[in-house]
Amino acid sequence: MNRRNILIEFIHTADWHLGNSFSHFSPEMRKKLNDARFLTVESIFIYAKNKNIPLILCAGDNIDNGQLADPSHLDRLIRMVAKYPNIKLILIAGNHDPLMANSVYYRYDKNLFPDNFHLVTDNEVISLPDSGLVIFAGSIKEKNGDYNPLNWIDPADFDDNRIHIGLVHGSIRNERFANDAFPIEPDFAIQKKLNYLALGDWHSFNKINERTYYPGVPEPLQFGDQGYPLRVTVAKPGAAPTVEKITGVQQYFWLEIEKTISDDNFPTFQTEFSSIGLKEIRKIKLSGFLAPGNYKIYKDLLRLHRSQYYSIIDQVGIHPDDEELLKMADGSMRDLVNQLLVLKKSNEEIPEDIFNRIVPFNQENVEKAAESITREEILDRALLKMYQMFGSQ
Repeated sequence: MNRRNILIEFIHTADWHLGNSFSHFSPEMRKKLNDARFLTVESIFIYAKNKNIPLILCAGDNIDNGQLADPSHLDRLIRMVAKYPNIKLILIAGNHDPLMANSVYYRYDKNLFPDNFHLVTDNEVISLPDSGLVIFAGSIKEKNGDYNPLNWIDPADFDDNRIHIGLVHGSIRNERFANDAFPIEPDFAIQKKLNYLALGDWHSFNKINERTYYPGVPEPLQFGDQGYPLRVTVAKPGAAPTVEKITGVQQYFWLEIEKTISDDNFPTFQTEFSSIGLKEIRKIKLSGFLAPGNYKIYKDLLRLHRSQYYSIIDQVGIHPDDEELLKMADGSMRDLVNQLLVLKKSNEEIPEDIFNRIVPFNQENVEKAAESITREEILDRALLKMYQMFGSQ
């Protein structure tokens, strides 16, 4: 068989973190989020089955907190893998599930591993002769290390008629991550003449170069995570891979939202704020100003839906109407309010000394913010400060 005509296809995934504690959530939500992680992993196997992809590589951190993890998480994974006997899973341990004393992998009867479940327990060269593929894999055996777990690879031993893949858990060494554990040189795949280097550790997708990828977590652990399983195709020995993100396996969507509210968009905001998808986890930051009537409705809305949000940062203030503002103060303060209202309705430059008359209004803060907020917003803040100072008197 001419190995130069072979074509290899596999899925690269990592950082499943099955059994994560999700300690900031209620017990009911913790269970849902962990169930979602298993559903995501099974969705990867279903995709592989539907696309006739016979191999999945998982680059570590399969089980969260492996020294304390309940073996039931591993058992659940193994039972799921056994349902797909035509798909081989090769996985290594990462720094969250290292092969140390009391590892969850050592507390489980390895005789129960199905034939298609291959846990790498040492530095291994895994040869799949029927496909012409050779995998160099190394599991992590400690939580921290200052070495590349695949440094033992020697390309002088390579068969030029085979496709060579590295499978490792660690952090690419660069200026940002220079001190992270298990450092891996950015050009390691090129140095070692690998067709592809399958990495784990970083939680968002990252293409380091055309032969080196982090898939990220397939199911988010926190806000900002954006990962995907990767479908990798290598056409022939020595060739760079074709890499495709696999979408549609994620169960929950972690959304960070920033919203500026006004009386004009308040009706739309009410609908959007109340319409939370069953598979959405939202963190929202709210700012802006509302008239007193809308502000009361807004506060009632927050109380009603607060439990449905991961967090709500409330920076919305009351924006009293002109009549209320003019009622709240006498004498010079009333004149100042009137001057600010006139400025709002004109394009005149704001006098430099006007904020000095609002005690204890912080002019320096307004000046610092002036680059990021509009002239009208500066005046609104000044009027709001005066309302807060004198409105209840």
